[in-house]
Amino acid sequence: MDIQKINEIKAQQWFYEFKLPDGTTTQSYLPDFVRQIHHTREKALRQFLSDYGSKNSFNHAIDVSCHEGYYSHVLADYFKHVAGIDKNSNSLKKAQLITEVTGKTNISYELTSIENWQGNAVDFVLCFGLLYHIENPVQMMRKLAAITKSAICIESQVLPAECNMQVEDGCYKKLRDIKGSFGLCFDYPDISEGGLTELALVPSREALITLLQHFGFVNIRVYEPAENDYEQFVRQQRVIVYAEKK
Repeated sequence: MDIQKINEIKAQQWFYEFKLPDGTTTQSYLPDFVRQIHHTREKALRQFLSDYGSKNSFNHAIDVSCHEGYYSHVLADYFKHVAGIDKNSNSLKKAQLITEVTGKTNISYELTSIENWQGNAVDFVLCFGLLYHIENPVQMMRKLAAITKSAICIESQVLPAECNMQVEDGCYKKLRDIKGSFGLCFDYPDISEGGLTELALVPSREALITLLQHFGFVNIRVYEPAENDYEQFVRQQRVIVYAEKK
């Protein structure tokens, strides 16, 4: 046990609550009522991975926008190697530190965004908490699909309502169905939880599922929250979606 590094960890505040080798937990700067989101995400991910493992071999996974590496650690329990990528250098320094202290040897980290990542496709792709910080979510989904060999798991904030209507296409006699919608928001690229730019398009649930279908995913399943899960999942303001490649 590296006491010096453990003390270094304890001197910082963290986004996540990591369990340390000495039995303590990192101090999270999030309000108590928000921290439940991490437990719900982890529970859903482990449920999906248990099913994934019954049909596939556990080889390579990528944690897109991995932040401090919390879900990279979850993936490391299942896969031979996990690559965590993030645009924020401070987040990755903390991820590397906590990984060293907890003894996870099958995780590597790279300072990059998914938009700029040049790595090879992997068996399993994880993308939690990113899609609603992106100004071009369609391009993002295209990239995520391209790097997914077998399955993907996405968590996102979603719009509180769907847009079930048609739009005219050149004249009133020609109409196109709207397959989901996006809401334009201002984002916060100056902090670790934000995207690359000051604009973001937040998808509706239908838009997310439609994009997965369009980019070749099948067996699409949306996590069904329990009553004690994080309240945004219960109120359907967030979704966790698992899908497999054809």
